[in-house]
Amino acid sequence: MKLEISKALQAIIENPDDLSTLPQIVAKVQELEEKVQKFPEIEQQYMERIERLQEINRSYLAQIPIPGQEDKKEDPEPEITLEDAKKELFKAMTNVGGINNG
Repeated sequence: MKLEISKALQAIIENPDDLSTLPQIVAKVQELEEKVQKFPEIEQQYMERIERLQEINRSYLAQIPIPGQEDKKEDPEPEITLEDAKKELFKAMTNVGGINNG
């Protein structure tokens, strides 16, 4: 049975003499607090992956010739291979939904 904190607390309010579910409520709240504390770290990791993929995307877009501007030469950007893009995309895809510590 899945513990729903709000329902369990409501049951305690309705029957304050029955505190049998209180240990389960405390354990569930502690679990949720631990997860919330990890959110900034997870968000930072996703932001780094997104930035890397955006860099790769810009690199590939820069390789597409624009009619009438073929003569312009820009400073060469670091060479990013298709293999690099595949690896970054694969890493991002395998980590969707949580951190892959393996």
